[in-house]
Amino acid sequence: MMRLPTRQPPGTTQHVRHGSRIGKLWADPYRLVLFALMILYVVIFARMAFDLHAGMRTHKADLGQIDQAIWNSSRGRLLEQTDNGFVATRLTDHVEPILVLISPVYWVWNDVRALLLWQVLGVALGAWPLYALARRQFEKLLTARERAQVWHREPVQQLTRPLALGLAIAYLLAPQLQSAVLTEFHAAPLAVPLILWAFWAVDARRWGQFVVAAALVALVKEEVALLAAGLGVWAMWRCVWEARAGAPGTRRFFLHDSQARHGFIAGAAILAGSLVWFYLATFVIVPANAATVYDTAESTYFQRYGALGNSSLDIFKSFLTQPQVVWQIAAEPARVAYLVGLLVAFAWLPLLAPEIVLLALPVLLANLLSAYPAQYYGEFHYSAPLMPFFAVAAAYGLGRLWRWLARRTDHASASFQHLPAASTGAMTAMSLVQNSRTAVRPLLTVGLLVWILGWSGINYLQHGRGPRAARFDPTPITAHHQLLDRFVAQIPPQAAVTATAAVHPHVSHRAYVYQFPLGLTAPVPAAWALLDVTTNTDMAPGDLKAQVDRMLAGDWGVVDAADGFLLLHKGAPEKTIPDDFYTFARVAAAAEISPIPLQLRSLTADDWSRWRQTKLVAEWQVGQGYDPEQDAPWLEVITPAQETIATLGTVSPPALVWYPPARWQPGEIIRVTTLPIALPPVAGVRAAGDAAGDAAVFRRGADGRLARLPVGLAATPDLGSALRPLVGQLYGAEAMAQVAPGNDLRVRAWLADRAYHPGDPVDLWLQWETPVWPQGLAAFIHLRREGANIAQQDGAPAFFGPAQVAGSEDGHPLINDWRQVTIPAGASTDGVWSIVIGLYDPQTGQRVPLADGDGKALGDELVVGAFHLAPRPAPDQSCALNPATCAAQPK
Repeated sequence: MMRLPTRQPPGTTQHVRHGSRIGKLWADPYRLVLFALMILYVVIFARMAFDLHAGMRTHKADLGQIDQAIWNSSRGRLLEQTDNGFVATRLTDHVEPILVLISPVYWVWNDVRALLLWQVLGVALGAWPLYALARRQFEKLLTARERAQVWHREPVQQLTRPLALGLAIAYLLAPQLQSAVLTEFHAAPLAVPLILWAFWAVDARRWGQFVVAAALVALVKEEVALLAAGLGVWAMWRCVWEARAGAPGTRRFFLHDSQARHGFIAGAAILAGSLVWFYLATFVIVPANAATVYDTAESTYFQRYGALGNSSLDIFKSFLTQPQVVWQIAAEPARVAYLVGLLVAFAWLPLLAPEIVLLALPVLLANLLSAYPAQYYGEFHYSAPLMPFFAVAAAYGLGRLWRWLARRTDHASASFQHLPAASTGAMTAMSLVQNSRTAVRPLLTVGLLVWILGWSGINYLQHGRGPRAARFDPTPITAHHQLLDRFVAQIPPQAAVTATAAVHPHVSHRAYVYQFPLGLTAPVPAAWALLDVTTNTDMAPGDLKAQVDRMLAGDWGVVDAADGFLLLHKGAPEKTIPDDFYTFARVAAAAEISPIPLQLRSLTADDWSRWRQTKLVAEWQVGQGYDPEQDAPWLEVITPAQETIATLGTVSPPALVWYPPARWQPGEIIRVTTLPIALPPVAGVRAAGDAAGDAAVFRRGADGRLARLPVGLAATPDLGSALRPLVGQLYGAEAMAQVAPGNDLRVRAWLADRAYHPGDPVDLWLQWETPVWPQGLAAFIHLRREGANIAQQDGAPAFFGPAQVAGSEDGHPLINDWRQVTIPAGASTDGVWSIVIGLYDPQTGQRVPLADGDGKALGDELVVGAFHLAPRPAPDQSCALNPATCAAQPK
């Protein structure tokens, strides 16, 4: 009897090739959907990365210096850079041979955006092997013979392809990967698709591809070589495990199987090679090069571990001698949240395959235990190479879960149809039990898919960086930013350039580029300088101007200038900065000259909510009789208690440095933009020339965004109603006091009904019904815990300045009052806290009796509200990196 050939399943030693690969691609509609989603991912995040660059939110560190090293490599100068003011090598910081391998991209597109696109494209491509790997886990439900038979294979694939697609979608929605591709450019994200490729190759037993993929992973970065070593361990373990788990009667020592033998050897080679490479890169190459720049023959990144030590040896010893310290650090809320975020990205499924996560343990611990918050918050590039391990663990875990469920829902029988006189319910239940393969399995698949997409979708909405997500942060591109190309085009391609930090990556395709003022006296000195005084310069504005003045007094001259951009060239004859340069400060000329010497036209806030960094922008119109001595511009940021937080003297606006008030002329409109300020949760801003005299009040909402409160809030007669849309639910109390015979003073008070934490400011709003404030009396506001005064604020009413008298609808005069007391940062969460108000005579200390609206005596103080403190939430990324922003962290 002639035996017909059967199709060999993937992963066996023989493969029957038929049809084209493209035909197989189009035969799987879920692959087409994934392909479309990958393209959408590239379009969205490449566009966002390009906008970050065009909006000058990329800098010398890190895009500029990495880009120069790659561009130099494409020209034969391997990893050379001049970011320290002289020719050095990127090997002073990291060993990243992958940067040399990708440098030919500049032969195709000689633009720094090629790197940004490459990074996004690489991460997007990782979804493809993840989908293929996940599909293979589901097919393991079938035997090798069943996988070769379409009537067995196809029903399983119809159920499991959506699950594999769901896992790939979770990968694309992962906030950690989105943040990585939007953090300028780094080598680490390049490992993502390579790691996924290596895992797929192990599962498919494609050992040649595995060696290539894992070797490339090791070349990404020195610590990533440890992840490559983990891949080697995985390959070896799979070869041993599959031999031990063979069908009864077929088990044999794995070295007797040629495929397993080849895989084991490949894994061992990758393991040994990666560990040797890690040692050489970390303890030989980097120290040898770092000594010339940092005066230390060791990687400076070991100094990021605080209490664990400042060297590799000290850190290792701490694990043995201080395990309690290690545990204490790892158990901090922010670090636990970091681990949770890695798991939630893949719907907790990595917990079902923890052995795969353990392969990445060295790098995971390096992030988790670092004293540098960027490493353990997931909003930079550090988590990128870990994400493939969690994705693969999710694929294996989901496969195990689905196979376990599928084996328990494998019934297919019509016997339920013969139940005598059974009810409809019984028939339905028996149908589900006896035909679970067709009735229950689809429901399980839908449930698992909803689980995956639900967790990943909500996680994206809360932490993602793309459209509709809470962390979506599009970059504004203004006419100012669009001017940059005009200046870059005037610099010869081979010229050595020094540039300010935000300009640096726009001119980094050259052998010599420095961050201003470096390079002026370098061995190969800069002959051109391109400065933008309005964006990040990493210099105090006064220091930058002083340096320019010295250059113009020497051999340097002006080539071009406009709107804060200044292009200088050594040997240029022009020494005077043209008027166009000052248009960033001198906005325009007014239609007519005002009779007011200095009038405030507008006061706005340019806020970067992600980092809670705010630039205040004031526009003044200079009028007749302007005298810079008497009419000097001023601006101050104040709290509700009128405590000054910042002034023009402390926030150094570049406009006042380059175009000082002494140069202002009648008829000009001057725009003054401060350096970034970390505003408190509520801040008032007052400025010279404000005819109304009101402070502009800004408040950061629960969504983290800065909003301006209504201009007339200080004089509104219905303060409670005006506050509710701004601060949410309120609660409070009211009382009256007889401050003089026949003169009753009434007060209403409100607190925000929200959770309070140690360190929080507590806002109290009061409305006093009186025509004038009683002479000789002051209000007291006490913050108490269990009856003991913790903080207080006394004095006459104020609303970011002197209180104003407003009229109610019934004609009674009202005075609005905004007070603020701060809960101590170290306050205990035990006990009851309260806000108490009253009136007293500061001279004698005697208090004024209070009564309620019916005349019932209340004593000499009114309790506005009582509350318990909640534990302070873990600091977010902005707070961890810049403690000045912690007070305004959304709760």
